[in-house]
Amino acid sequence: MKPEQEASNQTSILFGGVPSIPSPEIFENARKHQPEWYKVLHAAYEQFATRPENVGVYADPKGKGATVEQVWLVFSLLGVEPYCLLAYPLPEESVKKITRLVKYTAREIVEALKSVQRSMGEVNASTLHYDGHTGHCIRITAYDAAHDRFIYHDPWPLKSLLCAENNMAGVEAQPEGTRWSVTATELERVVFASFVFPHMWATVQGIPFDLMFDVWRESSFAKHFHFRQTAEGAEGGVTRRTFSAGPFKTDVTLVLDSRDSGKIVRAVLLLNKEWMKKNMLLALDVGKSFIAALAPEPDKGRYVGISETLWSMRDPNVAMAFRDRSPEESDEVGVVHAFMGSVGEASVRTDFATLSLKNLSHDQALVQKVAFTLL
Repeated sequence: MKPEQEASNQTSILFGGVPSIPSPEIFENARKHQPEWYKVLHAAYEQFATRPENVGVYADPKGKGATVEQVWLVFSLLGVEPYCLLAYPLPEESVKKITRLVKYTAREIVEALKSVQRSMGEVNASTLHYDGHTGHCIRITAYDAAHDRFIYHDPWPLKSLLCAENNMAGVEAQPEGTRWSVTATELERVVFASFVFPHMWATVQGIPFDLMFDVWRESSFAKHFHFRQTAEGAEGGVTRRTFSAGPFKTDVTLVLDSRDSGKIVRAVLLLNKEWMKKNMLLALDVGKSFIAALAPEPDKGRYVGISETLWSMRDPNVAMAFRDRSPEESDEVGVVHAFMGSVGEASVRTDFATLSLKNLSHDQALVQKVAFTLL
């Protein structure tokens, strides 16, 4: 499964290539050891990619591999648009669907991955390597600065394609338990592209997006609704604090999970549905303020729009107009329907957070749950 002609004369390189093909039994044995979730996901992708409208756009699950653009499109199917750091010159036509394309040198990619490790404590970046003949995809999991080596997972069922006998670039990958490693210089020699998640890219670029507990405690949201702490517990490096709002006690509850660093990783607002019916204006105020206050800074514009749409429901005429609009129309409409209880749940996913709303039973009461999961 070799790439096409030289990059200067081609529109795509297929990443999935190997110097030789193992027997079908080896692949079958590898599939047997794959987790169930992966098997289900792979089966779903096979059905999707073979639809007439998707053939040629997405990688053929039974073909020779995938182009850079096709690898990126798989991420987009999962609701994620990573930054594609591209070290190899390709025609614009072959990468036009990639909305986040960064043209880097190989050295800049390697330095960016090191920066991710320093900031995040891990890397977790799908990375394409190419030795001039064979292209392949690995997942870099970490960078060991003490030994100047990148640790990676290679899905190939035999020895890694970056072992000395399997590549033409002089790279000599070494085993690291069930994984492999190469030096930074070796990776720089063969790296073609790397896909970095938005929160990791923000870290590399020095864009702040963490919400710290101490900062939230002094926020206008916390003070305006007079949140008072009622409980606290810690487990696995995460501290959970529970708050009630002013005089409303159990009718308005806020739960915040934060790491030892103080970074808030999850926030949950629980509103008693009976209380909401009697205090809808206040419920809308708390709900829209929660969304605006907990939204990560880089995603703020998206969530402020949702917050303002929810707040507009205080106008009876606007609320009546929304009643007949489909929850599928937009994120804003879906959130409004879920908050008002006309649909069971709704969710919005952005680069740095996931907002979810759900109507459920909690402690023998009907509750509106609004939750933020923060990266």
